[in-house]
This record gives sequence, structure tokens and C-alpha cells, in this order.
Amino acid sequence: MPTRILLFDAAGQDCAVEPGDLPGTLTRLGPHQLLWVDVQADTAQDRREQLAALNLDAPTHAWLDATGPHPALHRHEQAVHLRVNSLEKGAHHYHASPVVFVAGRNVVYTAHDGPASFLESFRNRLDADTKLGQLDAAAFLAVVLAHHVEGFHQPLSPIEDNIDRLDELILQEPRRERRHLETLVGLRRRVSELRRLLTAHRPVYVALASPDFTVFDHDEPEVRLEKLLRAFEHTQEAVSHTREAVLGTFDLLMSSTGQRTNEVMRVLTVVTVTLGIVAAVAGLMGMNFQADVFKAGNTGFRDVLLGSGLLIVLVVALGRWRGWL
Repeated sequence: MPTRILLFDAAGQDCAVEPGDLPGTLTRLGPHQLLWVDVQADTAQDRREQLAALNLDAPTHAWLDATGPHPALHRHEQAVHLRVNSLEKGAHHYHASPVVFVAGRNVVYTAHDGPASFLESFRNRLDADTKLGQLDAAAFLAVVLAHHVEGFHQPLSPIEDNIDRLDELILQEPRRERRHLETLVGLRRRVSELRRLLTAHRPVYVALASPDFTVFDHDEPEVRLEKLLRAFEHTQEAVSHTREAVLGTFDLLMSSTGQRTNEVMRVLTVVTVTLGIVAAVAGLMGMNFQADVFKAGNTGFRDVLLGSGLLIVLVVALGRWRGWL
């Protein structure tokens, strides 16, 4: 992917800038203009080649070329170096894609290998002409990072829908608990991944919203950054609630399984009683006393079978009446 550069001009028209025109554009930036330079590469080598073509100063080049798996925030004399992980959805798992920010005066650089979904979401919502040129670098960071936080909140809605459907299936199809358990394990894994990836960003968002965070003199992003921290905390709470919903579904599944086990045990108990009745009658009729009842022949055998059947019917009827069956 080529380097994309957008110039936001509050007093004029927003426009795209060619990479070769970047040095001249930087020297002409006015107080109501903001430049966003986005470097998206397919590989680390491709990123280095794109950065070399921009003729950046050494510190900015080094920060944009630095990679790491963990979110981080570093404040320098003339810039802020920030790294967050973009949430990307795979076939079965979520994975993190690092995105590096460098915020200087009226200019913000981003660099990442592969697509970053929250940056694409931000770019897709841009109008033909915006007022982003009125923002300073820190406020622009707050606007972009709001999409980063929202990227963790969006997957929760389909997960919660799946939890609701699974609750209904557990109640409607209690005999398929193994399949329900497999689905529940998948949902639990996705929520855990979201929670782990989001929680790793907490030190960064807390530092951004701290009272002593300033990028430049007369920089006043406090309101936006405080709102950003609250949005981050609300997303954390939403992930925790979704996790509790998954655990609640697991409790429902275990209750349903326990209920089925109780039903099976009641049936087995009644079956055991009925078989015990047959065995008791057979044992009585097998005694070696010379009683007249043992000389009844076919009629006696028929009566014993009918009597045993009648006792079984009475036991089953009692079980139905008492709610055992």
C-alpha cells in the first residue's frame, strides 16, 4: 500500500498530498492546518523503504521504524511517540496489529504493517471537507483513538447475540449439551482475547488523560482525552459484562445438564423398582413349598404375570402422579 497523506485545513479545503511534496508542505503548515501521514506497508522492509522516501528527520524515522508487541507511550521534547494494537479478526481468533503514532506540532504520523481496521474506520467517516485542521496533534490523537476504543466495543454485540441464542438452544435442546459446550468455549475464548488485548492499553489511556500530559505549549486536549479515557473504561466494563454473560450461560448449561441427570436418575429408579417387583414375584413363585398356589398350572402363571404387570402399572402411575417421571 502506498503512503497516504491528508492535509486538513480549517480555513480552506482538505486535500491529499503526494509523498514527494511532504517536505515543502511541512514548512508551509499554518496554525489552522493539520497533516496526517499514514504509512501502510506489507512487510517491515517495505515500511523502511516508504519511510526513507519521505525524507523524515532522524528521530521521527527511528520512532516510526520501531516495532513492538506491547502498547506504549513516550513523551519527548517536541513530539509524542505512541504505540497501540489494532484489533483484527481472524477466522477463529482475534489478533493484534501494532500501529505506531508520532505526534508533532500540527502533524501526526502513523505507521503499520498490514491494514489497521480502526484507521480505516476513521478514514471512511471523513467528509470531503472537515474541521480537523482546528485540532492540535493531541486532540487529533484523541479523535483517532476513539475509533480504536470503538473497535473493541463493536465485536461485543454479535457475541451477546450468540449468547442469547445459545441460552434459548440450551432450554429448547437440552440433549445437545456437548455441542452447546463447544459453542460456549468458542465464545469464552473470544471474550478473553478481547479482554486481554484491551486491558494491555490501560496504562496508555491513563497516561494520555493525566493532568500533566501536554504535547506543546497552549495545547488543550484535556476534555477530549478525559472523554477518551471514560470511553475506554466503559468498553472495559462492557467486556466484563459480556464475560459475566458467558459465565451465566455456562451456569445455565450446567443447570440444564444437572436437570437432565436428575430426570435420568428418576427414570432409572422407577425402572429398578419395577424390575425389583418382577424379581420379587419370581422369587416367591420359585420357592419349593408344596402349596396349592404352585399347582395352578397355566392359569397361575397367567395370574402371576397379570399381577406383576398390575404392580408395575401402579408404580409408574405413582411416579407420574408424584412428578418422578
